[in-house]
Amino acid sequence: MRLDLATAGLHMAPPEPPADEDQGGVVVYLDDDARVVVDWLPHTRLDRAVLEPADADRTDSAAGTRFATVRTAMDTALGTILTGFRYPTHRRPHSRLGHIIGQPPTDPDH
Repeated sequence: MRLDLATAGLHMAPPEPPADEDQGGVVVYLDDDARVVVDWLPHTRLDRAVLEPADADRTDSAAGTRFATVRTAMDTALGTILTGFRYPTHRRPHSRLGHIIGQPPTDPDH
């Protein structure tokens, strides 16, 4: 799957949590229920543009709008690419971002 995502031209983030100097990109990992999750992390510059004003009790609506727009667009693109490579996907429960590869859970609490 990582090779397919890289073949589509997506930057693959390292499997370990990225350090501040690392770029964002696509991450593939196992969640607490051992399901494969595919998600996208923004570059730290975009994160900082949103987090630093919040830490200083200021708001930067332009940075927040950029963050939300980019995050949503990348999540949509990632889902489309996974579907194009014929991976069975569904949204992560209780989250509007990220994709679980495989069958949806049968337990309504998940």
